[in-house]
Amino acid sequence: MYARRVKGEVLDFGHRGWLYEESFLVYDTKTDSLWVQATGEAVHGPYKGTRLKRLPATQTTWGQWRSRHPGTLVLGQASENKFRYVQDSYEQYYESGGGVRHKKTGPLTIGLAVLAGRKQKLYPFPALEKRAFVSDRVGEVPVLVVYHAASRTATAFERRHGGKELAFASAEVKKTDVLLKDRSTGSRWSGMTGRCVAGPARGARLPQLLTTQFVQENWRLHYPKGAIYGAR
Repeated sequence: MYARRVKGEVLDFGHRGWLYEESFLVYDTKTDSLWVQATGEAVHGPYKGTRLKRLPATQTTWGQWRSRHPGTLVLGQASENKFRYVQDSYEQYYESGGGVRHKKTGPLTIGLAVLAGRKQKLYPFPALEKRAFVSDRVGEVPVLVVYHAASRTATAFERRHGGKELAFASAEVKKTDVLLKDRSTGSRWSGMTGRCVAGPARGARLPQLLTTQFVQENWRLHYPKGAIYGAR
């Protein structure tokens, strides 16, 4: 998700179905510059080299989101244009390193991409399904990645409070949340919101990091130096 304001002006965008390194290209109606959906960078036209500002986002289901934000407005569409996508199964190519491209058929692997400053790391959902949370580092940033399997909700926060890094000891998976306990203060935190719900830090909130869902097979095409959690 990106902000549409560039150099003080709000841009309008459209797309013609073009792809760039297996990612959609969109154009702005002012200059017809072409922007890569996966990175927010303009690769052609007057805005070439400019990047759109990313906004915090949460990977979740509509039911989970609506339960927490009942006043959310939804962009509707005509019923005849509605489609139901269960999984991607089209043929595509991906790069495994050294410029070698391979053909893949079948379902794609989706993950949560955490973007922390100049560093990036992808956390594939199949790896996250094995645990409710991951304490990690992306560059110099201490990261907490939380995954609620029942609703397929993935979030990421900077695990720092009061200037100190937090170490999380355990997780309790609830119907709509993952409650985590930190070793330092014994406080309990909501993994879905980053807010402390009990203990000495009650009311505090962990800073949410910039994230987006990303196709693992395309990760190296756009972030060649970005790490993948669990990869050897």
